[in-house]
Amino acid sequence: MTESPPKDLETARVEPTWVWPFSRADITAGLRRRVGDTSLQITGLSHFTIPDQRPSIGRVRGIVVAYQAQSGAGECRLVVKEPRGTTRTGLAGAGRREVGVYRSLAPHLPMATPALVAASPSGDWLVLEAITQEKTPDDWEAADYRTAVEALAQLHDRFWGLGEDLGTYTWLSRPLEADFDVHLAVAAQSLETIVQKGQLGSLAGAPARIQVLSTLIEQADDVVAPLRDQPSTLLHGDYWPGNIAVVSRGEQIAYDWQQTAVGPGVIDLLTFVNMSGWWFSPLPLAREEMIEIYRSELNDRLGISWDEESWSRQWDHALMWRFLQEWIDLLAILPDPLLEARAGLLDGIWLDPVAQAVARRLGSS
Repeated sequence: MTESPPKDLETARVEPTWVWPFSRADITAGLRRRVGDTSLQITGLSHFTIPDQRPSIGRVRGIVVAYQAQSGAGECRLVVKEPRGTTRTGLAGAGRREVGVYRSLAPHLPMATPALVAASPSGDWLVLEAITQEKTPDDWEAADYRTAVEALAQLHDRFWGLGEDLGTYTWLSRPLEADFDVHLAVAAQSLETIVQKGQLGSLAGAPARIQVLSTLIEQADDVVAPLRDQPSTLLHGDYWPGNIAVVSRGEQIAYDWQQTAVGPGVIDLLTFVNMSGWWFSPLPLAREEMIEIYRSELNDRLGISWDEESWSRQWDHALMWRFLQEWIDLLAILPDPLLEARAGLLDGIWLDPVAQAVARRLGSS
């Protein structure tokens, strides 16, 4: 808590006007709990630029807080998050879910998370400890991917089959159950937008691909049926290297729990594999190896194994569902230049595999 901000972080004095979503009393109380000294008083605030920040839900800023306490003077670096609304209209607030994880579930997680310093009850803002990464996601090696996949299997093992027990936490997303209709409605609206506006010329102008998306929406119940049959566990919801900090000695800290949910673990694994490929191809560890590590870990921990056809079916349906849940919406709002620049990845990671999965599992080409 007393380390000074690294020299490579750009710092600046805060304007005389209070520009933060929390009050001085909020942050003072949070730091008193964190430091364990009720005499603590804030003596200064400055902000710093968070390096290597990728797209996120809402606004993220860095703040350096200087303080004086009986134990002496010090300062700490914090991150202020202001989630914007929800990840989907009609769902619990993204910030509410993340606050819930840090306050209620963090002690039970098998992986490290940032320390929560203060937060509004509704999750409109959160103040977390800032994490200094020793390695950016772009520099991950095979061992880092292996560690992350093993940690994901440990998380799923901890809550395996506890879907009903997790019902205690009403703020958790349930995309395959209570929230299913919300995701389906968003996907249908997004597809209509793509067609009407002629977005993504290569997509909107390709009847076969539009038919694939239409089939996903029309047969959404068939898409999720095999996933609903699987045991539920706690999902991070957006688990990929961009939401995992590698710190000293290769240890990892998982953050951004705004999409945490209840569902089958294969969805988290597929998200990790595909998002890693989307952002960091070529990867130092093949996707097949990541999948094998996960399956082996679950077999060792839970004695669970799937034959190849059962696993392939799970994977196909997780792929179709994740695309339906997230990517049809994204395709409707992402700027065409970005999509054109990543057309090869979009085809190789999502569009072509989804079309093949639809053909295999839903009887459509």
